[in-house]
Amino acid sequence: MRIYVEVPEGKTLYQVLREKGLLKSAYCGGRGICGKCTVKVEGKEELACLLWGPFKGHVEVKDGEFLTTGERLGDIPVDSKKSGFGVALDLGTTGVEAALFDLSSGKFLGSLKTVNFQCSFGADVVTRIELARENYSEERKLLIKTVSFLISQFNVPVSEVVVVSNPVMHHFLLGAPVSCFERFPFRLEVTEEVYTTGRELEIEGLEEATVYLPPPLKNFVGSDFLANLLFLTELHDDFAVSDLGTNAEMGIWKNGKALATSVPAGPAFEGVGLFSGMRAVEGAVYKVFFDGREIRFLTIGNVKPQGLCATGYIDLITLLKSFGIVSSQGSIVKDKVPPLFKRRIREIEGELSFVLYEDSETLIALTQSDVRKFLLAKGAVFAALKVLSGKIGNPREYFLSGAFGTHVNKRSIRALKLIPNSFPEPKALGNLALKGASLLLGSLKMRNKINEIKEKTEVVELATSKEFERAYLEGLEI
Repeated sequence: MRIYVEVPEGKTLYQVLREKGLLKSAYCGGRGICGKCTVKVEGKEELACLLWGPFKGHVEVKDGEFLTTGERLGDIPVDSKKSGFGVALDLGTTGVEAALFDLSSGKFLGSLKTVNFQCSFGADVVTRIELARENYSEERKLLIKTVSFLISQFNVPVSEVVVVSNPVMHHFLLGAPVSCFERFPFRLEVTEEVYTTGRELEIEGLEEATVYLPPPLKNFVGSDFLANLLFLTELHDDFAVSDLGTNAEMGIWKNGKALATSVPAGPAFEGVGLFSGMRAVEGAVYKVFFDGREIRFLTIGNVKPQGLCATGYIDLITLLKSFGIVSSQGSIVKDKVPPLFKRRIREIEGELSFVLYEDSETLIALTQSDVRKFLLAKGAVFAALKVLSGKIGNPREYFLSGAFGTHVNKRSIRALKLIPNSFPEPKALGNLALKGASLLLGSLKMRNKINEIKEKTEVVELATSKEFERAYLEGLEI
């Protein structure tokens, strides 16, 4: 993948690519030892950790770095005569996941995940919107390339695709302007469902495929969240759901209607933009605990640790809080710390940090900046849920959607005050946006239903809410 990158003075290309999720994290910690961060600059192979800014230019990163196996889904109902292969696609700000189905039977055939190549223009939608003033065409090309790359990995002719996403990704994909998201009040350029083709969207390899995009809701709440509701309302009637990605969307469904909202959480819930952060893929530390003698951890795939995904960070922060190493305000402290932990506290890149794992190739640590980023993200989620429940009431059930929910420790959620105390225990159900998109792939009835759900869902605006401001300050503490 060829991307344009700007590296400021005092930073390395490795640090910039890692923060954007475009290079796997950790390894030797950027010390030029392991040779794992090789990229091409002007056709020449370079170690990204040894290329210091200031630098501006195009860099080639291996596409294979990004491809991983996705979630295993169930078969889907098909209520109309179809044939060939279809793909349900969850087009996220940071991560993108696709599921392949046999359209004649609804049989699930497999799923794949990758990073959104558009990350080279910023980890969050706000940054990408700002940069789109001058780089819209390049940003859209990277998004289209992401879709083309991921679906091509199935290596079968795809005849139909359903895409769910937040409104910003939705607009980029359609080639619609994103300037409408720059200032409040936000106004969507496209508000209805869209049927188009891969050729019209300029997606290589999908020229003959039909592409269906369900309608976005409003502001920064998109069809991905409506897909969450679509899947859940088939089985539940009184619940809250949070889809905690870079653009965190959440809502409460009661008595046949819903209140929904979104907050900019940054990429922390995706495990991106943190010192040792990585997505929830093989090698990611997803669970951290104390066994009475030492700190232990588990990795996805039970392999050597390469970094920390979001749930690993939350477990680690919770553990350090319980031993007084992280204060209720989120500061890492080294005074009056048990000797067992004190040896792990050191300065890394000028910040007080806690080292979880280290060998000759890999350094995995929690920095002070990491803690602050998590507090900002979780404070916004806590406050949004509190505002919603104050308006419609507490839910009977609470669900977490996405990779974050799959591995998160329920005790850590409570200990870090990610959700209000009045909420029931969270249940993880995997990628509900992708599951909802899969229902839409097979069923015309579901396509009618998602439009009905949109009509029954009201978006709560938090930008001018005093309740949100008060709850946000409360949510910053742990």
